[in-house]
Amino acid sequence: MNSRDPPSKILLLIITYLPQSFPLTNDFLFETFKQYGEVKKILIFERGKTNKAFVEYNEVKQAIQARRNMIGKSLTPQGGKLLIHYSRLKQLDLEVVDHTRGSEYHSDDEETQPEQKSPLQSMTLPNSIPVSPPLIKPQSIEQISNNINQHKGVLKITQESPTKAIMETQLRQLERILDDDYEQEVAKIQLTQLNSNDFAIQELLNQQPSKYLKVSNLDERVTPRMLYNLFNRFGHLEALLLKKNIHQSILQFVNKENAIIAKELLNNVVFFGNELRILFQNAQNIQLQPCNHNEEYYQGSQTKFKIVPLTRVLQFSGITQLLEIQDMVKLVGKIQEIKLDSQTIQITMVDIYEALKVISVFSEYDYKGNKISLTLK
Repeated sequence: MNSRDPPSKILLLIITYLPQSFPLTNDFLFETFKQYGEVKKILIFERGKTNKAFVEYNEVKQAIQARRNMIGKSLTPQGGKLLIHYSRLKQLDLEVVDHTRGSEYHSDDEETQPEQKSPLQSMTLPNSIPVSPPLIKPQSIEQISNNINQHKGVLKITQESPTKAIMETQLRQLERILDDDYEQEVAKIQLTQLNSNDFAIQELLNQQPSKYLKVSNLDERVTPRMLYNLFNRFGHLEALLLKKNIHQSILQFVNKENAIIAKELLNNVVFFGNELRILFQNAQNIQLQPCNHNEEYYQGSQTKFKIVPLTRVLQFSGITQLLEIQDMVKLVGKIQEIKLDSQTIQITMVDIYEALKVISVFSEYDYKGNKISLTLK
């Protein structure tokens, strides 16, 4: 569930990065969350840069469905990401806030309409003190101010009343719950990020040169043949296994020297819009045979190319229809300049990234019975 408390019909929403200009209201949250079940009550708390709210459903299963569908999403295109926990409150009543903060909703036959709660109704919190009936009429008690004292964490009450101490105690309990949830969520996110960064750093530090490379962050358009054509240009590549579902590939070179050259030349370069992430892979337990339909094994022609530095100038030869090749190249990458003679066509791409795309597609390409010869100049 990714929540440290058991499922409850009351959800605690922690809303981050919500624009200050956005009018967050009980009715807005009601319209957002009513699609998952009968919403009974909503209470919004605003503290600093973080908005927090409670949403109470009629049944626990409705709260579970709402959390499952809304967690991690944003309330608006501009922000308002939702972190959602099951609340530890047993009952959400609206005594300690005025009618602009908490709303109660009732189901009618036709539609659900909101009913604003009066400022004096009971709220049951864990270990809270039972609320006694007021000794004076509720109408004579001043409504609680909306402003929260940021230093003491309690609402300012403009007039003394018999219920003041009880209300302040309940507010402090409620705010401790909110702050505890928020702080633990932030700590969990930071720990997750730290663990992820530590793993990446350790993986880099523990690398040893090998004839195997792991290539990550591949664009979904990249095929095994395209990968083979690209890497075989910069180191003699024997075979590869493409794991399509995770956009990753394991490459096997003839020796680690070729793998080192390919990694040095192609690591962090942009290929079909994505920066390639390349690491040496330990030779132990590597199997290039596919295990499921998401994995594809590929072994190319084993042609050895002269290894040259990256360049955006490509020379085509070995075919007669040079102008047709020119039109085909335009479909793959952006061309800056073309030079023709009787037997070759030299094409300068706008940058090396466009040139790499052309290399991956047209290396040893069979065109009308002839194999295109493509070299880097």
